[in-house]
Amino acid sequence: MDCPLTPFSRLLKTCRTWTLLAILPASVSMASVASASEISITSADGNMIQGEIVQLDAEGLQVKDGSETLTLPLDELSQLNFDHDPQPPLPMRAQLAGGSQLGITGLTWTDNTVNIAVARQSSLTIPAQQLRWVRFQKGNSATDPTWLGWLEETRRGDRLVVRRNEKALDSIDGTVKGITRDTVSFEMRGNPIEAPLPKLEGILFSNTTQDDATGDIRVVDTSGSEWMAKSISMPVGSSHIQLRLAGGIEHAVPLDQVRRIGFAGGILSLSDVEVAAANFDSDRQDSGKSVNTSDLDNWFAPQSDNGVIRIQAPGKITLRIPDGYQKLIVAARRSQDVSEFTALRLDVLVDGAVQWTATLQDRESLGLELPISGARQLTLRASRMSQSNDTTSPVGAALGGSVEWFSGRLLK
Repeated sequence: MDCPLTPFSRLLKTCRTWTLLAILPASVSMASVASASEISITSADGNMIQGEIVQLDAEGLQVKDGSETLTLPLDELSQLNFDHDPQPPLPMRAQLAGGSQLGITGLTWTDNTVNIAVARQSSLTIPAQQLRWVRFQKGNSATDPTWLGWLEETRRGDRLVVRRNEKALDSIDGTVKGITRDTVSFEMRGNPIEAPLPKLEGILFSNTTQDDATGDIRVVDTSGSEWMAKSISMPVGSSHIQLRLAGGIEHAVPLDQVRRIGFAGGILSLSDVEVAAANFDSDRQDSGKSVNTSDLDNWFAPQSDNGVIRIQAPGKITLRIPDGYQKLIVAARRSQDVSEFTALRLDVLVDGAVQWTATLQDRESLGLELPISGARQLTLRASRMSQSNDTTSPVGAALGGSVEWFSGRLLK
């Protein structure tokens, strides 16, 4: 089978894997040779090669094939994988405008400027309005659904999140005035509060007027930070990847801390994923008074609208996961038009196995993040915790069981 005539096909000669040699100008010292990094390159059409990164800029990735120097355009690249081991995760994390989520060791906020101590890297200084949230504590299975659900909600003001105990979170809405190493200065209805950091889960900042267009390039480092960059570059012989983030913020990540670089198409809205099956499961036996099953499916089967997937309990939707996606992020809440609540069990299944479950009691939002590498199917399911008192009507049984899965996305 002939390969398409692209820089990748010329480099590969065939569609098989091949090892590359780096370009090394005479001016590059042996120290630069030692700092070159082995990578595995995956093209947009699925071809893979091994080699050493030499130069990366807006023109593309430079590699060498014997005596021929080739530049691989960025729009022909899917992913670069580096052979660097991950470091132990740190409890503190922060998210910036544009979607970058960082492992950090601390931050301070003074005069609308935030200084972030990025894990194992140089510090980052940003305008305060570029900070989306910060989490001071390591999450657990009890607190994560609440925290992750709140992350996806629209907030008119800032929200101080307090860890009541290891199983529950409380929140206070107001305005953040400053952050030191020990406290958060917060104002609630005109009353100042000095909240000690050890008592806090984190802070969620107002997000009603934010335009958070995500960068096209995702850089994952060994500390678990995920940088969403508008552009990246690395001159010949450099030991750092230079990132340009949303808002013109720049940061350099040491090359020996880069684990993976993913290019355009790294984020896919869950509502855009192909549906394999969707149905409303009336768990009742048919009777003379029952509504026809096909009518139930027409009325109550899961639907997708404006990025939200709606499910009537008991119901489920199964999606086909495209190749290459590593993580699922999604949140769930009760539909706004529901006034009478039924306790619901929510499940997320990956390739038929339950990977996450939670109970939805009221108007709370519950969120989750799940690894999905190599998975083929994803199922979102909602079911009633107990049978409805209405024993004759499946339509009545569906009332109060309307769930919205929102802000869902797959990440490469």
